[in-house]
Amino acid sequence: MSTPNVRRSPLWHLWQLLAPRATDYGKEFEAEIRRLGVLGLQFATVVAILLPGVAFFIEAAIWYFQRGYSWVQLAVNNLENFAVIIVGISGLSLSRTSFGRTAPNVVVIICTIVAETIATFAGIFKGNAATYPPFIIALLILTAVVPLRPLSVALVGLLMIVINCVMSFFMAGQAASFVNVLADIPLSFYLTITFVCTGLTTMIYQLRLRNFQNLEALRESQARLQKELAVASVIQMHSLPRKNPTIAGLSIAGACVSATEIGGDYYDYLEFGNGKLGVLVGDVSGKGTSAALYMSKLQGIVRALNHLHESPVQFLATVNDLLFGTIEKNSFITLTYALFDVQQRRVRMSRAGHNATLYCRNEAHAFLAPPGVGLGLAPRAHFERNVQEIEIPLQSCEVLVFYTDGVSDARNVNGEEYGEDRLAEIVTANQGLDAKALCQRIMDDVKTFIGYAKQHDDMTVLVAKME
Repeated sequence: MSTPNVRRSPLWHLWQLLAPRATDYGKEFEAEIRRLGVLGLQFATVVAILLPGVAFFIEAAIWYFQRGYSWVQLAVNNLENFAVIIVGISGLSLSRTSFGRTAPNVVVIICTIVAETIATFAGIFKGNAATYPPFIIALLILTAVVPLRPLSVALVGLLMIVINCVMSFFMAGQAASFVNVLADIPLSFYLTITFVCTGLTTMIYQLRLRNFQNLEALRESQARLQKELAVASVIQMHSLPRKNPTIAGLSIAGACVSATEIGGDYYDYLEFGNGKLGVLVGDVSGKGTSAALYMSKLQGIVRALNHLHESPVQFLATVNDLLFGTIEKNSFITLTYALFDVQQRRVRMSRAGHNATLYCRNEAHAFLAPPGVGLGLAPRAHFERNVQEIEIPLQSCEVLVFYTDGVSDARNVNGEEYGEDRLAEIVTANQGLDAKALCQRIMDDVKTFIGYAKQHDDMTVLVAKME
């Protein structure tokens, strides 16, 4: 059953505005209000201590050099300043002790009333019943920075008026009527300030509530995003090979290091027997869950088409057919497919827009980059015209390094790129290592180069070495 809408009276809505309860919006909002109250009260109390303190110091300095009146008169003249300082010290002590556990409204009101009473006496002793206490300024400061309820501010203002009226009436003498006393006291000023402070507090409290609700929505959105990224990370890691294949005459190893943002790096092995092994290294444009899902989709397509492995161009063209029109217009996949034939000691390779492959022979090196376009960008006819296949004979100790742009484009804290030249240097210098050790050596060198800089993209390296 649906709950019937209950019509609320205007007075009920007014009460909700004037007397909101932080507990109605949850413990987190209540804790946030208390935290803001601590910071705001500390600021207000520091102002309440410094301003009258400076005023008293200046007047005391003048009195010290001129001595035109007694120190008693000096004290009487500064009773208002002393009262404000009392409020400041009380508030500062409160903010450092019990404020985090109890609501500040009662204590702040009591301190303000005490200070207002002292200020009223000061005005009377100075022969001016219609004094303008500086606590009006204090109330404005408290209104702006301390999350008091609007009703509390209204009560403080009304109590200020009552105290001034009562004290002035009793000290005015029997000859003066109450009407005359009211005429002398600036009630309109007090009422105006009270209404202004109450309205200001209402707006500030509602803005605090709205800001907190927006922050809560943002936190929930970030939590959902983190969960999605966690799912994407699991998908990505499960899509990668658990172990490296073992083939006589060929040492091979791959590694992928995830970035803080989930990317779409992919590598895989296709074992065909008879000394033949297919190697794939790719990268999905973009980041996040969509990239991980596209990578998983690519893996499924690759596994389903392994019977086309003999022709790298035909293999990539068929993969492109299945991806074209099924992924977002702004998305694409780069992929390199290499077919190793250990018995024939050769490798046939095609590239669909992916990074060049590093080929090291003795101390020389070259970057193999046969023409090609990314997967999912063009129909089959255009794709086949722009993709070529190369064949490389392999000798013992020759190394092929497949990698993604997360390696070559990695930057350090100075904004410098790792680059392909540095990659070639580290591979050439460590060409005597087996594939697994060389792969780890490359990863370690990239991490050392990056240092404390943030890693924005996945880094994937696959090393194949003829034995």
